[in-house]
Amino acid sequence: MEAFLAQVEPFRTLPVAARQQIAALCAEKRYAKGETVFHEGEAPEAVWVVKEGRVHLMKFTAGGHASTTCVMAPKELFCCLPALDRRPYPVDAIAATPTTLVRIPITAFHELMAKHPLFNQQAICLFCDRLRQVEGKGCAIYDSVERRIAQVLLTLQKKFGNTIPLTRQEIAELAGTTVETTIRIVSHMKQQKILTSTRGSTTLRDPAKLQALLDRS
Repeated sequence: MEAFLAQVEPFRTLPVAARQQIAALCAEKRYAKGETVFHEGEAPEAVWVVKEGRVHLMKFTAGGHASTTCVMAPKELFCCLPALDRRPYPVDAIAATPTTLVRIPITAFHELMAKHPLFNQQAICLFCDRLRQVEGKGCAIYDSVERRIAQVLLTLQKKFGNTIPLTRQEIAELAGTTVETTIRIVSHMKQQKILTSTRGSTTLRDPAKLQALLDRS
């Protein structure tokens, strides 16, 4: 476990002894595809790191509409806000694939932040970056759907590389649009040779064209 945490921000900043101590308190938990890790409104007892698989942080409306706020990939820490203020989880966390998570008690995480200034600084910077992403997504609701999908694909590229293992439905939920619209726009991008796609994945062939779309005024 210590060797794994050494690959994860902000745990890699810790001295080996401190990392060994927190590793001893961690537990691996496995989740089937579609299984809920925690629900919105529950009291936070842990922060989590994806070891294998993928977790989607989601909001559900009273009418059952789903919106994916963030996709967590291997070696990513999540539960940013509860890790800082210990208030309830603001979203549902759902395993999008068979997933293995590392569970870290929230009290132990807070002790690390108090004892290790560099760890504290890196954790806050990481969490601020996540909040900027969510804020940017909220502002992007006024962009065209094409621009929103381009931004989603480029964000996912940073996590997974050029081959993005998400379905059209999952991309649509991230972009805040319908799956039908997503299929139409992805087909248009295929015609422009920006990407290729198969069932359950999309491969970016020319990410620069997606970035150029975002850079247009």
